[in-house]
Amino acid sequence: MKQQGEAGFDPRVEYYRDIVRARVEGRPIILCQGVVAGMVGAVKQLAALGGGPFCLLAYGIGAGALPDPEQAEWHVVCEVPDGLTMSEEVNLYNRALNDLPPAVRDAVRAFDPEGRALVIPGLATDVDAIDGRPNIAPRQPAWIALEDKTVIDALWDRLGVPRVPSRVVPVAEAPAAHHALDAGQGTVWAADARDGFNGGAAGTRWIRDPSLFDEALAFYTPRADRVRVMPFLEGIPCSIHGMILGDDIIALRPCEMVVMRQVNDSRFRYAGVSTFWDPPPADREAMRSTARRVAEGLRRLYGYRGMFTLDGVMTADGFRPTELNPRFGAGSSVQAMSLRGLPLLMLDLLARSGAPVEWKADAFESLIVEAADTHRRGGGWCPTAGHRDDSVTHDIVWTGDAFRVAEEGETADGSLMVGPSTSGVFTRYMAAPDRTPIGESLAPRVIEALKLAETLGAEIGPLEPAKAAR
Repeated sequence: MKQQGEAGFDPRVEYYRDIVRARVEGRPIILCQGVVAGMVGAVKQLAALGGGPFCLLAYGIGAGALPDPEQAEWHVVCEVPDGLTMSEEVNLYNRALNDLPPAVRDAVRAFDPEGRALVIPGLATDVDAIDGRPNIAPRQPAWIALEDKTVIDALWDRLGVPRVPSRVVPVAEAPAAHHALDAGQGTVWAADARDGFNGGAAGTRWIRDPSLFDEALAFYTPRADRVRVMPFLEGIPCSIHGMILGDDIIALRPCEMVVMRQVNDSRFRYAGVSTFWDPPPADREAMRSTARRVAEGLRRLYGYRGMFTLDGVMTADGFRPTELNPRFGAGSSVQAMSLRGLPLLMLDLLARSGAPVEWKADAFESLIVEAADTHRRGGGWCPTAGHRDDSVTHDIVWTGDAFRVAEEGETADGSLMVGPSTSGVFTRYMAAPDRTPIGESLAPRVIEALKLAETLGAEIGPLEPAKAAR
């Protein structure tokens, strides 16, 4: 494929930039995409396409660089108490966006007195409007409902997608379901979506044996009415993304989901996405075929549009799905990073909204897949306990079995940022694309980067990676 030059973008990328430019140029923009620091990239990208100025509605400041105050103002819409899971933070944020504090509402009106601003949501932002300004691409309730892990197995069965046995039961009956389904390595319990968004493994526990029942019941009883119980699946956690573009469907390449096991604990630690990992070629094509099958079903049964993600595990028997995320996913962002300048989130929102676009779907699919195969990306990022007042970023060097901070003049194998977050400390490791092995799981390197982050204020504890089973 054509190499991307410093002077401009790949002409194929420019075609899709023009599509977004036509919608955002000259418009004030309200971003609802989490913490302020997490919106820096969106501000830069949309400003380069002629959008702005920007008003950022956030649930915290976050770690890392902040936007240029000349381009953007920001307002925190809610106070996040200590001890919340990532999902609980997102749900609190969504409630605040749907009922803005008076001071924030007044700030929005001062920013956009004519009501012209485009409201652009984030990955899991569900709000119909900001003070009367419509979300450019709200998710329909029927689409959101599919994210509930206790209902999705019925869709796999309806579409003929292979899955493992499971039971959906009231929380109190989960121990009995565990005994019925345990194949020797315990079971995984996943909470329903009674209280809203439930992602990032926040509502998932690996119940290795009955000694963990009391702890699990204490966790789930105040948070869910039902749980899905299924056998623990050994293998690399992974995902496949598809996208419905009107009458067309595209399927991207598989991604590793960097999900580790917390040692001596029932929790999983979701910490990012990687395209460095490769499944066997036949499994790759099977995953892409499954994405197309699911896309056809989503369009036919629900009128779905835009990006979606199938998450699962590459088991000894092949890919087995565990959930559907009917939205843009982290793996989509990582694949977009392989194409400099591609505004993939905005393109997804246009698809979701049903805007008339000449997608050139075959070329669009090839463009993304070729780039993601050629230019690998990934890392690990997660909020943790701990304390840090400021953000620090270090180049880091791989020693063969661990990371250390790079010395002056050394070639870096990645970068490590550690800074404050709403829950304590936020850590982000990004692998250097040309210094990271292709084909194998990135999780062991993520674990070592997180160990180094513990010397900088993060409190994470011992982790172990998933084991390849295929």
